[in-house]
Amino acid sequence: MKKILFLLNMLLASSLHAQTMPQAPSLEYLCELKVKLNPPYLVGETPHGLRRIIPIVGGTVEGPKIKGEILNGGADWQIVRKDGVAELEAHYQIKTDDGVTIYIKNTGLRVATPEVAARIGRGEQVSPTEYYFRAVPKFEAPTGKYEWMNNAIFVCTGERNPDNVSIKVWKLL
Repeated sequence: MKKILFLLNMLLASSLHAQTMPQAPSLEYLCELKVKLNPPYLVGETPHGLRRIIPIVGGTVEGPKIKGEILNGGADWQIVRKDGVAELEAHYQIKTDDGVTIYIKNTGLRVATPEVAARIGRGEQVSPTEYYFRAVPKFEAPTGKYEWMNNAIFVCTGERNPDNVSIKVWKLL
């Protein structure tokens, strides 16, 4: 009887262990980018959807390990799909307060109902709880103080404000 109870306990423990969910990776806050934009250029309907190009003309970077400015000269090349989802691909650069230029390529999605997308398009303040705006920024930094950014994966949330896009970035640990 003891052997049967022992085997049942072993089976139960093994089953419980198999059902345990793996631990999710942690996040470490990096910074907030406040990106200033010019009005979009509309290419128009393409085979992939509505193509628009939104010039990035400046902004700020503020976080515990990095501070600086967003340089004029980047853009967000967007496709708005038939289902209304905006596929985002932004290329731009920042210059840190200590003079280092870092390139960013940020790809992601903004998912909103047609009504919410129209409000955002008109420049209204829309709560970020009304839409999904997530992306994965990839940083390219030169050798030195910020080169660690080349070897990490980052995720971010976005919020479209009337005068900027607020992007909060976390390092995936």
